[in-house]
Amino acid sequence: MIVIYLFVIIQIILLLFMTFHDWIHLPPLTDIREIEKHSTITGRVINSIIFFFLIFIPLSLTLFYQPNFPCWVLGVIVFIYGLLSLGTIFSWWMPYIRGSSQEHKEGFKEYRNTHHFLSARGDNVVPNTLHVILHVQIWACLGISIYLLLAYQNSICTNIIF
Repeated sequence: MIVIYLFVIIQIILLLFMTFHDWIHLPPLTDIREIEKHSTITGRVINSIIFFFLIFIPLSLTLFYQPNFPCWVLGVIVFIYGLLSLGTIFSWWMPYIRGSSQEHKEGFKEYRNTHHFLSARGDNVVPNTLHVILHVQIWACLGISIYLLLAYQNSICTNIIF
């Protein structure tokens, strides 16, 4: 039960972070003035809505079905956090480790004046501190949802559909 409470808390924090991180100026973690130069209000609103629902759906499922999760609910939650994890890896971590196109690097200029604790790797995109925190939260949610899926698979899940 403590795992579920932790899961809910992480998801609530993640929901707030993901929804508002492009709107609230928190130097040195964010640089809203730079973000405003590189993106439109409409684009930021659309991104915020998409990110809101990507976290709101698993959070709502968690709150509604806990502590007796049907397998399909846990499957949906694992799927969403799995997709988000892949997004973090392919948009931030692979370009940081292996490099990326100049066009990709241009898309990350808005983060150059934010705090980074990771060392630069040539001119590769470097994940800033705020995004590292967001990524760790996403990965924690994926890990917890996989744990719950495996734990409930043994007790109440009879058919897992992926």
